Amino acid sequence: MTLEKVKELMQTRMDYFEQHLSDETITAQLKAYTANLGTVPDDIAEAAFYAALGNCRYPKQFLADWQEAVRDIQLDALPSPEQMWVSTLAAAKRIDSELECARNGGNLDEENSREKCLARAWDVFNALPEAVRKLYGNPSAMRSLLASRDTSVSEMNRIYRPAFMQAIKKAPAKALQTPKTAPQLTQGTQPAAQISDSSKSA
Repeated sequence: MTLEKVKELMQTRMDYFEQHLSDETITAQLKAYTANLGTVPDDIAEAAFYAALGNCRYPKQFLADWQEAVRDIQLDALPSPEQMWVSTLAAAKRIDSELECARNGGNLDEENSREKCLARAWDVFNALPEAVRKLYGNPSAMRSLLASRDTSVSEMNRIYRPAFMQAIKKAPAKALQTPKTAPQLTQGTQPAAQISDSSKSA
């Protein structure tokens, strides 16, 4: 979100609540909004702002209401938790197939070498949302839980689905998005989220 946009929306909020704040309070709020909403695109931030404004009863809780409205908008663009669960089970089956290939030595041909089978298993795992990867840790652990040939789908739904749903519910919307590319090692440390200047939108 651009600095101009956050200042504009802060002024709208103050006018709406008929607030007259000190410069120190405005600066503190600006820092809080910067830290919590700096990476949100202007269009999403503004739509969420007016949704939060219409529901907020206490000005001191406005930031939390705004963040919740942003998450609701972002989640609307994602598959439902139920769809994510089905996709995760399907991914576990694909991982199971690749790890079985690797366990058998993968010596049928070059394309199915042990290394390539393992690499494909990791490719499937790394294509899952961050929240799902964090829940299971690695392809082998995911396979052992969700692709067991001794456990029926109904049993997996009963035993493992609740923990999955709880993790999805707690995760930020960004962690539920499918990665555009597999994670890559980068040099140095990425900067923390910041509100950009008027020429950029985080």
